Amino acid sequence: MDKAKEKGTKEITAYLDRIEELEDGSETAIFLLEEEEDEIREFVLPADFLPEDAGEGEYLTITISREQEKTQEALEESRELLKNLEE
Repeated sequence: MDKAKEKGTKEITAYLDRIEELEDGSETAIFLLEEEEDEIREFVLPADFLPEDAGEGEYLTITISREQEKTQEALEESRELLKNLEE
């Protein structure tokens, strides 16, 4: 099945506007998203999340999906910790 069509998964196309260096020497990637009615939304990610060959001025696809197995494991772990606290 195409991952973009799976329940709990969303693909976003974003324009990589620029990469900026921070005071600590790390880099941050500034993305622009085109919204309805000519509105633009900006968001930031650490630049080391980018593919090695990605550069300013490119459109990139960002996939966001739920990690149900990891979520379930975390839930079970927190329940176990609460159970231990109650004993």
